[in-house]
Amino acid sequence: MWHHQQSRGLHGHLVEVIERSRNALEHVTEALCDPGPGAASALPDAGKALHELRRAVEGQALAITETRFASAAVTVRTVVVAAQVNADAEGVEGLARRLAEIAGSRPGRPAAPAGVQAVVCRMGRICTDMMATAGSAARSPGTGTQVRIEAAGAEVRRLRQQLYRVLLHDRAAVDVDAALDAALACRYYARCAELAGSMARHAILGATSRKARQ
Repeated sequence: MWHHQQSRGLHGHLVEVIERSRNALEHVTEALCDPGPGAASALPDAGKALHELRRAVEGQALAITETRFASAAVTVRTVVVAAQVNADAEGVEGLARRLAEIAGSRPGRPAAPAGVQAVVCRMGRICTDMMATAGSAARSPGTGTQVRIEAAGAEVRRLRQQLYRVLLHDRAAVDVDAALDAALACRYYARCAELAGSMARHAILGATSRKARQ
């Protein structure tokens, strides 16, 4: 009984951590990509979402630590999956905070060309979708989950290369300040995509393991 309760507790925290990661990145991307007055209201929402993500990460870390006192009651795979997803979420939190800093500093500064901004925002939305897929996988993995995650990751890498080709072109009509923000945001989203892929792969492992024990 304790084994199932402990496993369900870790799994519940895992699902929450992934969902909080998705929510935080979604709000940060909205703040970064909304060209209108909505961007100002999106930043406080992003701050709240980041705070909720931090609490979820800390809660999962505590739950993982508590398994040390009941090591025989949980499987190694359950604990390792939970720890890895939590580490991924902590990475997403740090990257999302950097993206929020960019969004907060943009008003009053030269804007990036529409084409550059569109690529950055597309990367952000793909990352958000990848985390939603990871959350679904944690609940009930489908047969095509891994394929979707790999395809999304490949698209983020393609967009990153596309953006760098524009920014590194000798005749790129981009303000230096805006170009730096775009390059940094691009790198942060590319890393978020890698973390989302890791979340999904480990969520599938965890869900498969739970299903086998039922």
